[in-house]
Amino acid sequence: MSITPGSTFYYLILFLIFGNLFAFFIGVLMIAAPQRLGTLFRISNRWISTRRMTKPLEKPRQTDRTMLRYPRVLGAIMLASAALILIKGIIFISGVSAADGGRLLARLYDGVNLSAVAWEVMWVTLITIILLGAILAIVVGLMSLFRLGKLKHWAESANRWVSTRQLTKPLDMPHYHLDKMVSAKPQLWGGVITALAFFSSLVLWWFVLGA
Repeated sequence: MSITPGSTFYYLILFLIFGNLFAFFIGVLMIAAPQRLGTLFRISNRWISTRRMTKPLEKPRQTDRTMLRYPRVLGAIMLASAALILIKGIIFISGVSAADGGRLLARLYDGVNLSAVAWEVMWVTLITIILLGAILAIVVGLMSLFRLGKLKHWAESANRWVSTRQLTKPLDMPHYHLDKMVSAKPQLWGGVITALAFFSSLVLWWFVLGA
């Protein structure tokens, strides 16, 4: 496998080499001065709770009341927009075959290498999603005009709040088992880290020289 200097993979290997050199330095420090591990762990083991950081984002914000304040206006806008999409879309689709649509997508995404069949499937899927979205918009628009109560009931059923913070709460707990194990035998683990980092650096450097 050839690695061209200046390529993304080339710089990735250089980054990994620097990372292994840093790990080698940590391993040597663990062997020569294990008493300094306490200071290192106090700096690196500061717990940052993602649940606390994302708490402001977990508050539900109701937009249905604002949108449904003028239901007839909203319904008329949705009906007009959906009807325009359907009419224009049907006129456009009637003159374009699946093969032509696939070739159109292939020209738009020139850098993506896919087969002609895959592009045709993507074209048919895209058109289907657009048409189904327009039909759904027509249904919602008609309900905004004539069955507003039913639409509000559907909105309440669809807007049940599911808190991701509560679901991920068991995962948001610090675990220091590995740190305790390393702290118990720092010189042993320092030797393992030093050996692995040195070996990985040699292998990665061989890749760079081979490029």
